[in-house]
Amino acid sequence: MKQGIQKIRYGIIADDLTGATDTAAAFASCGFSVAVALDPRRLRSLTAQVIVLSTHSRNEMPTKARRKVNRACAQLRDGGLSFVYKKLDSTGQGNIVAEVEAARDAGEFAAALVCPANPVQGRTMRGGVLRVRDGDSVNLLERFRVQGLTEFSSISSPISALKLTQATEQNRRFIVADATSERDLAFLVRAVLQSKQRILLVGSAGMAGELAKLLMGSKSARSNPDGKMPPSRAGRVARCKTLVIAGSNNPVTERQLEKLIGKTLAASLTLNRHTRRDATAALASERHTIIRVPMHHQPDHAILRLLSALTPLFLAGHVDSLMLVGGDTALLVCRFLRPLAIAISGEIVPGLAWGRFIGGLADGLAVCTKPGGFGSDQSLVRAVNFLARVTAAVSLGETCARPPCGFGTSRNHPGGRRSAATNHTNRTE
Repeated sequence: MKQGIQKIRYGIIADDLTGATDTAAAFASCGFSVAVALDPRRLRSLTAQVIVLSTHSRNEMPTKARRKVNRACAQLRDGGLSFVYKKLDSTGQGNIVAEVEAARDAGEFAAALVCPANPVQGRTMRGGVLRVRDGDSVNLLERFRVQGLTEFSSISSPISALKLTQATEQNRRFIVADATSERDLAFLVRAVLQSKQRILLVGSAGMAGELAKLLMGSKSARSNPDGKMPPSRAGRVARCKTLVIAGSNNPVTERQLEKLIGKTLAASLTLNRHTRRDATAALASERHTIIRVPMHHQPDHAILRLLSALTPLFLAGHVDSLMLVGGDTALLVCRFLRPLAIAISGEIVPGLAWGRFIGGLADGLAVCTKPGGFGSDQSLVRAVNFLARVTAAVSLGETCARPPCGFGTSRNHPGGRRSAATNHTNRTE
C-alpha cells in the first residue's frame, strides 16, 4: 500500500444499488476497505477508505436525477470524501447526460470522460457504439444527443495519448471514449490522473477496477480479497442456507434460478401473506429458499409491508446469508432491513459483490447482490455455495471469512454476525 493512502478517503456515486456494490467490489478487490452507504446522513460514522453512494436515479426523470446527484455530491463533500468516480450502467441505461453533467459541475471538474465499456463482461466501445456480448449494440453518441447533449469530444479506437490531448484541448466538457480492452481502460484512467486538468472519470465497474489499481498501486485485482474459498466443512456447510430474494424477471436471472433449484433443490416461493410460514418451514428443513418478489406489479409500499412480515426469520436467526437479485429488489430489501451500510469484501464471480450488513435487522449477515442481467447460468449456484462456506467458516471462528480491517463504523464493528435480536429496532416503512 502506498504511504499515506489511508489519509485520503474516496467517494463514488452510482445510479442504482447493485451498480454501487459492483463498483465497490472492484475497489475491495484491490485491497481498499469499502462501504456502500445506505444512510448518507451518517457518512462520517463509516471508517472505510472508499464510500459508495447510490442515488437510485436510473429510472427517474432527468431533472430529478440531477437533483439527486447534486445532493450526493454535497453529502460526499460534507462527509470529508474526495469524489473520484461516477458509475454508470455498462449497457448505457439511465440518465447518463443529466447525471454526468450534474456530477461534473457539482464536483467542480473541468470535464468528464465517459466510457461505459467493461470488456471482462463482453461490453466494448468502438466508434461511439456500445456492444454487448450477446450481440446487442447501442449507439451512445446518438442516445446522448437525444438526452440533450449538444457539444462533446470523442476519442476513437485505437486509443492514444495524442487523441486524449486533442480531445481535452477542444475545451469540450463532455468527452466520450472508446475502449475495447482492459488495457484501453487503464490507459484512459492513467492519462486522466496525469492530466493537468481535473477530469471526472465516468464508467462501469470495468473502469472503476482500473482506477482502483492505479490508486492503490497494485498490478492486478483479486476476487475474494479475504482469501480463497473458505475451507469446506461438509456437514456445517450443508446446514448453512441462503435466502434468495429475487425481483428481476430478466431471462438471465430466470435461467440462474432454474439451475439453483435443479442443483440444490431450493424451495421456490412467491412473496405473499403466507411466505413467512412457508419460508420458515423450508429454511428449517435446511433448504436454500427463493422468494420471488412481484416488482413493478405492486406498489413499493405494498411489497415493503409483505417483506416486513419476514422480520421473525431474521430475529430467530433462521437466515444464514442473503442473496439479493436485481437493483430495485435490493433497494427495497435494504429499506426493510435498515442497515447503515454494506461492508463490501469483494466478488464471488464478476458482477456479484458480497459483504456484510452494518447495523439494522440483519447486522453482520453475509449478503451478495446481483444485477438482473449479470452472470452465467451457474452464477447463483456458485454464489450460494460460497455464502454457505463463508457462514460456516464464521461459525467455526475462521478468520478467512471475516471482513478486512477498516470496514464498519467508528465503533469497531465486529467481523462476525451479532445477534439480530439485540440490534433490531423494529423499524419498517
